[in-house]
Amino acid sequence: MIKLANLSSLTFFTLASLSLCTSALADTEVITEPEAVASVTSQTDLPSSDANPSRDENLEQLGYQSTDISTEQPLPPVPEEQDWTDDRREDIQDQLHEWAHKMDGWFGQPNPNEPAKASLRVVLDTRWVDDPETGADVTVEPRIRGRLRLPVLERRLSLIIGDEDLDDDTFLTQGTTGDNYQTTNNNTNRLIDAKRTREENASIALRWSRFNDEVEEQLGVNTDVDLGIRSLDDPYLQVSIDKDWYEGKKLAVTSDSFYRYGLDSEHYAKGDLNLQYGADTNRFINNHTSVRYRNEADDEQKDWSNDLRQVHHLGHEKQLSYGLSASGYFESDKSGLNSYGPAISYRQPVWREWFYVQTELNYYNDKIENKDHYPSALLRMEAFF
Repeated sequence: MIKLANLSSLTFFTLASLSLCTSALADTEVITEPEAVASVTSQTDLPSSDANPSRDENLEQLGYQSTDISTEQPLPPVPEEQDWTDDRREDIQDQLHEWAHKMDGWFGQPNPNEPAKASLRVVLDTRWVDDPETGADVTVEPRIRGRLRLPVLERRLSLIIGDEDLDDDTFLTQGTTGDNYQTTNNNTNRLIDAKRTREENASIALRWSRFNDEVEEQLGVNTDVDLGIRSLDDPYLQVSIDKDWYEGKKLAVTSDSFYRYGLDSEHYAKGDLNLQYGADTNRFINNHTSVRYRNEADDEQKDWSNDLRQVHHLGHEKQLSYGLSASGYFESDKSGLNSYGPAISYRQPVWREWFYVQTELNYYNDKIENKDHYPSALLRMEAFF
């Protein structure tokens, strides 16, 4: 049982985060026609191009939704000169669609008006850490995430491959960067850890979406059931439940949670609560709270994280976010509040509409490791196919 005393740090930080929302939005510009806050149905919201609807569909395949809702008139698309990289990208897309079409045919006669779809996300993360104990270090981590949808099975079955942790990246919060920094920096002295890269990208699963229509309609939830294998040797079953609790003109409240059991990793559960507050869909405050439970070989770990960000969508898929992050543990022998600090992140497409660059700077500490606040940074290059 989680002791109430150990919840004090999490409760205090969450209440403080919500109190900041009111004051931070005091200078928010009043709009003449109120717009509803964009629904946060995914942990990974990205702006997408209005000029290319097919590209929007590819992003949605990977869990993204369009958030670039600028009140200004979008600029007309500028024709791009086709070069070698565009040709190779088209070759990859054609191959992905061919694979999806073949798999769709395994379960029945494909409908040419509703073809199977495939999408791929390729990420290259370059991390720099100025660790107080080990000194400055740079690591590079290639990551992939892909999805094939099979409409023959009522659009419910899809194949998911690659690094599943990419699904948790919202604004490159402490929960997605802090752990990765520490793990990468402590476990290898090489620029690229080949073993780690191979294991984290070697995940494949069949996902059945909308598992039970009647139950979902009664409870107002969306469910996914995944059956697959992680890190080459860890077969697992995972059940995910998402729910939109409230959506108003200024506030949207959603939750995402899952339970996974793996033969090697055993029990793993995670619950996320997301609050998005603001009268303008292009400028809002996002507060994200996560609670995790892990039990492997009778070793239990219970931890939490909270991330408070001011988010600006600057138009043409440019996104700026900044705020405070904190994380800690529920174990009695560990600090309730273990790490906290500021972070700032910026993202925009460069060179091509399907290629993004994102940077993040943060200044976290680690009480358990006796580390005072130290700077770290991430440069992410990301391509969509």
